[in-house]
Amino acid sequence: MKKIVLAFALFLSLQNYAQNNEWESPQIVDRGKEAGRSSFLLFSNETEFKNNNPQKSQLYQSLNGSWKFNIVKNPSQRPTDFFTTTLNDSGWNTIAVPSNWELQGYDIPIYTNLVYPFPKNPPFIGGDYNPVATYRRTFKVSDSWKDKEIILHFGSITGYAKVFLNGKEVGMTKASKTPAEFNVTSFLNKGENLIAVQVFRWHDGSYLEDQDFWRLSGIERDVYLQAMPKTTVWDYFVKSVLDNQYKNGIFNLDVTLKYFEKNSIKNPSVKVELFDKDGKTVYSESKKVNTKEEKISFGGTIDNVKQWNAETPNLYKYTITLLDNKGKTLEIISKRTGFRKVEIKNAQLLVNGKAVLVKGVNIHEHDDVNGHVPNTELMLKDLKLMKEFNINAIRMSHYPHDTKFYDLCDEYGFYVVDEANIETHGMGAELQGGFDQKKHPAYLPEWAPAHLDRIKRMFAFDKNHPSIIIWSLGNECGNGPVFYDAYDWLKQVDSTRPVQFEQAGENRNTDIVCPMYPGIKSMKDYAGSDKKRPYIMCEYSHAMGNSNGNFQEYWDIIHGSKHMQGGFIWDWVDQGIKTKNAEGKTFWAYGGDLGGEKMHNDENFCANGLIAANRTPHPGLFEVKKVYQDIQFQLKDENNLLVKNYFNFTNLNNYTFKWELIKNGLKVKESEFDLDVNPEETKEFKINYGNLDDNSEYFLNVFAFSKYDAPLVAKGHEFARAQFALGNGSYFKNNNITKNTSKLKHAVKGNVLYFETENIAGEFDLKKGEILKYNLKNADNVIFTNFPTPFFGVLQQIMILGTKCSKN
Repeated sequence: MKKIVLAFALFLSLQNYAQNNEWESPQIVDRGKEAGRSSFLLFSNETEFKNNNPQKSQLYQSLNGSWKFNIVKNPSQRPTDFFTTTLNDSGWNTIAVPSNWELQGYDIPIYTNLVYPFPKNPPFIGGDYNPVATYRRTFKVSDSWKDKEIILHFGSITGYAKVFLNGKEVGMTKASKTPAEFNVTSFLNKGENLIAVQVFRWHDGSYLEDQDFWRLSGIERDVYLQAMPKTTVWDYFVKSVLDNQYKNGIFNLDVTLKYFEKNSIKNPSVKVELFDKDGKTVYSESKKVNTKEEKISFGGTIDNVKQWNAETPNLYKYTITLLDNKGKTLEIISKRTGFRKVEIKNAQLLVNGKAVLVKGVNIHEHDDVNGHVPNTELMLKDLKLMKEFNINAIRMSHYPHDTKFYDLCDEYGFYVVDEANIETHGMGAELQGGFDQKKHPAYLPEWAPAHLDRIKRMFAFDKNHPSIIIWSLGNECGNGPVFYDAYDWLKQVDSTRPVQFEQAGENRNTDIVCPMYPGIKSMKDYAGSDKKRPYIMCEYSHAMGNSNGNFQEYWDIIHGSKHMQGGFIWDWVDQGIKTKNAEGKTFWAYGGDLGGEKMHNDENFCANGLIAANRTPHPGLFEVKKVYQDIQFQLKDENNLLVKNYFNFTNLNNYTFKWELIKNGLKVKESEFDLDVNPEETKEFKINYGNLDDNSEYFLNVFAFSKYDAPLVAKGHEFARAQFALGNGSYFKNNNITKNTSKLKHAVKGNVLYFETENIAGEFDLKKGEILKYNLKNADNVIFTNFPTPFFGVLQQIMILGTKCSKN
């Protein structure tokens, strides 16, 4: 009966939307678009895939580059004949693809947190401002592709996009951040071809993309053609897990074949091989394929496998080869996998049997010049900084990121939460006050297919990455019936990963309790309870301005309870956009800049990262590094140091340790030492620094440095430190300075202010706002060797807050 009622409700809703524009019809999710499948490229032989460079493949053709471009303010002004082969576009501008058009000199970039950038009335886009951009370009394909099937791949288009080839419609897509693929074989001409794409900035799907970021549009990820044989590997799912003893690897790979029309390949075979890091074959199997057999399964056990985890991300390369009945290679796929086992037992998230502590950050795709266009160089810079600052986990907020980022997380070792591209914050969110469920997309049956499509495409595209240990159903989007269905579906198709959903609270459709910004009391309550699910904050320690100062308080609670397992800081990088003012001075723009001052914007609320938009660390990141460090020190007594190893898989013999004795601000002794401490164990170390006199002030500094070079982090990098006061001496107590009433003298030379009194002299840099020197006159020793460095981002935020208050 329940199903009949739901079906009838959906039927009525479809009737209501029947007369809508297609871009305002949520029940029309896409058209002509292939179902989601995993991320891979095809090569025609082993020589081509040697360096895994798609440009070397005869089956790949990039369509990135310069496209003809036209943009208008609203749909009524758009060229409706944009796809015709006779259209004269010689007067059009050009644009780089991939790009966001707002950062290429067209239209206005808008930053808003949760207020929609258009009048809220789902599924409609009201007003006269909804820009429509049109792209066109020509290309030719190789004659060698005449017996191939051709797939057109868009990595991501943000907007409602209609795709035409040689004057004929190929299809339509609405969901961004996952690929849109179309079979264009029957649309191609011999010789020159014309592709035309028209993109509406906003559409019904924009109600599901209300993330806290710059609202940017266009063809923003790679565009290419993939040729494939008429019988081809269409998809596959590799599950590389561990046995119950976490010793041997269990390798399973399901290959899905697809047979296209005019297929003449009879009785092909599929060969799967697995190689260790030295290139040694550890698994190899070939299977003949019966006619029209669509799924072929492979499996085996790898004895004493090298495990994948964030500390030691061991990877194995695999190849999937399709051969004809004579053994000739038709196509080959080469990717990497890692063996790990993710479980929830005894209210703990386990990786390879170990309860991991999630020392994470949230990250948006953000390039301070190119917006949401993926940038491999920046990805590497981000991951390098994360490794250097003891971050081991990343939540992909709040959408699937470019596939290259997951490849790098696999390679360098990060625990990843992959999140579906769903946020309807502007319509209301659970646990944030009341909202109208009768209008909220999460609770309406006509919106359910669009929700499920985004979740299913996330899974399909990213399922083969070992770094992804958790799926997330979305962010701040309500918890309507569709999310229970989505949870059940994910649990059915993937038994290797848990599912989390902040909006579920402690309802059944989340395996992890993952709140955002919980209060300390609520954390303590959960920590002291006998709850059956791990507690990992999806967002906490909001890193805006002078922040992260009470960070240790979170981790005191986390270390005090086994099912409290960390969280993801909001967030990693400031979303500033690099630009210049009228005088030519460079600055990083935020909401209200770049032409958006008259539109709703949330000003500098996009600048809440641990690092600046140019990847310079903010002061808070150093606090995070200290608290997140996996090597913790405790002074048992004056001479005995306890060293706790919080790593799950790493012995501390990989680090060099050093202690320093500081007397009255000066280093008087130091020594290096080594320790052999197994993961999750503690060892005591005795320090001999002789007798301490009662009239001096002493501090003990302790450090841990990397002993060896590692990917992303060089030998000698400081990973951990601590400082302890020794004895009861006080420098200032035993060095009284006579107060005097002499006047302050000062002088300015260049950018430096010099000042002095009878006892003190100092220097101040007027340009940088920094203290250069501050010391007693005629003193033998320098008392202060380091000074606070100003963080002007805080001052900027105080000024903005003051302006807001004065307006109100």
